[in-house]
Amino acid sequence: MTSARVSIAAFWDAHTTTWLDGEDPLPEPLADWFDSYAGAGAGAVTRDGLAEPYHGDLLGKPRMVVLGLNPGRFQRKFQARDGLFAAEIRRYGSYREWAATFPYNRDPWTATMGPNRYYRARLRFTRNWLGDPKAAEPDLLIFECYPWHSTSLTAPLRPPREAIEKYVWQPIAELPVEQVFAFGKPWHDLAQALDLPLEAELGAGGSKYGSKVRSRAVRVYRLPSGQSLVVEWHSGSAGPPSAKETVLLRSALTGGAPTEVVAPDPESSVNGPEPESDATDGLST
Repeated sequence: MTSARVSIAAFWDAHTTTWLDGEDPLPEPLADWFDSYAGAGAGAVTRDGLAEPYHGDLLGKPRMVVLGLNPGRFQRKFQARDGLFAAEIRRYGSYREWAATFPYNRDPWTATMGPNRYYRARLRFTRNWLGDPKAAEPDLLIFECYPWHSTSLTAPLRPPREAIEKYVWQPIAELPVEQVFAFGKPWHDLAQALDLPLEAELGAGGSKYGSKVRSRAVRVYRLPSGQSLVVEWHSGSAGPPSAKETVLLRSALTGGAPTEVVAPDPESSVNGPEPESDATDGLST
């Protein structure tokens, strides 16, 4: 039986190669997936930019899986067919090989755009959740709900269930993770639209679990694989909770006693002041 991750990697590699060659096919279910979002103005979606369905090493051994909404703003210098990332993908030979180099956390992106707050926050969360200050880029895998770029989201994301099942849930099901994380209230709406069973309500509107942030809400949904989708949001934020809040959340979800907060690793590029909120909505922001 073919691995879902291998199959999905091959599909997106072929799709990206065709797109780089100047074509733009949308075989099913991509056509319905693309049409499922109808943003306007700043929320208008573009196909002039590279579709980015996942970020990280899809065929590696990630210990953390995070869901994103979409890749964010289209940056022509990087994501157009003649952009810097297109040249890199051609050099690496495939989208998969390129995505496994963590391009948003290295040059030329960081040299031009500065440190990537979105990626840094999720890598920091990975370290805090795992209790491992040495956790690094290969430990984090991000899947997008909608793989095409837009400056913002001005309409609900309502992807076809069959697309999410095939291109997101099935590859995640092969990974040895018990929890999958999504940050921001739109994922609460998405989980309901996808008819995922709700298993727990913590924080605001649910059972108290010790969070010091009054607005923090946590909803736990069951994925088809039996894994848990943990959706967290709080006022003014589309990012993960702080280190101390992560410890409380981990204790509530796993039943373990709260453990000491992971100390920042001074050699890491992802450390520094740790914000409680991160309002950026995608990697390319």
